[in-house]
Amino acid sequence: MIIKQYAIDTPLYYPYEYDLERMIFFDIETTGFSPDSTYLYLIGCIYYKDESFHIIQWFSEDIREEVLILKNFFEFITNYDVLIHYNGTGFDIPYLERKCTIFHLDYSFDHILSLDIYKKITPYKKILKLDNYKQKTLEIFLKTARTDIFDGGDLIQVYAGYLGKKRYETLAQGKVPSYPGQAPTAKDLLQQLLLHNEDDIKGLLKISPILYYCDLFEKPFHKFSYTVEDNQLTLQLITEHNLPIEITYSNEYICFKAFQNTAVFQITLIHGVLKFFFDNYKDYYYLPKEDTAVHKSLAAFVEKEYRQKAKAATCYTKKEGVFLPQFESLFSPIFKQNHNDKITYFECTEDFLSNQELMISYINHLFRALQSGK
Repeated sequence: MIIKQYAIDTPLYYPYEYDLERMIFFDIETTGFSPDSTYLYLIGCIYYKDESFHIIQWFSEDIREEVLILKNFFEFITNYDVLIHYNGTGFDIPYLERKCTIFHLDYSFDHILSLDIYKKITPYKKILKLDNYKQKTLEIFLKTARTDIFDGGDLIQVYAGYLGKKRYETLAQGKVPSYPGQAPTAKDLLQQLLLHNEDDIKGLLKISPILYYCDLFEKPFHKFSYTVEDNQLTLQLITEHNLPIEITYSNEYICFKAFQNTAVFQITLIHGVLKFFFDNYKDYYYLPKEDTAVHKSLAAFVEKEYRQKAKAATCYTKKEGVFLPQFESLFSPIFKQNHNDKITYFECTEDFLSNQELMISYINHLFRALQSGK
């Protein structure tokens, strides 16, 4: 087994809410997805010590060294409280747990908090709108650089080549002559394998600012202001986050953009007449000439030819005013354009605009609507 341990100068641009010296980032390399029929050949970690980040890698020079890698890794992380990874919940962690079962090793992740960056950003895929959510795609989105050009699948053949080349070089005992342009040596292949893992775990530091986008939706904003102009309500939020790349989202009701510590909602106002629908339509009559519904107790005074039993779609009264859309039943009374509309409205009054608690409630509701893609 090869153990490599060295300091790096890669910074961390996201303020995790944990003691930096109690956090550890990790990634594994295997020859396939199934722990029952493939091999674990590399585990890499990044940890913070003496005011800088360090890498430690455990590499299997032989497929029989899986147990050594597992023991070294699990003993090492006993000193840490938070384990950070990318989709480790879906692959790395269950893979290692299964390997421990296979080798009858009494190790687990029970003592350590698991933070999966992939799981954290999953609820916001509709906002980020990336082609896919591989780690490399996030690195491109955040404009970070990596040296390695391979992916995990490519490295399976590289590792197989390393094992074969190392075996051949051992048998040849260094007596094979070297020629310019010849195939890479075992040392060359080893460097490719270690570099890929190094870039993956460094990438965990580099993509950590993606969590600012989660914070935008999950943490309170610092302050807000609003303007009403040209049939539009504009809400500007100042946050404590630092979004590195601008994001935008729009539909027929709202436009949203956020960058650095500012987020802006632009919501289209409805000026005109909307309908308030009564729930118990069987207790109402519809008056076609007035285009409104009245309760039976009042309809009794209307001649029969001027009234008809109300239906769900005709059991309404009208209201003229200025309205804002809502994507859940947040404020009442609730108004609609038509009975079956999913989008409802509430009246935008000066009292509403001047009530900070109500405005904050509406803004949080807009964030929920964005997250759900409404």
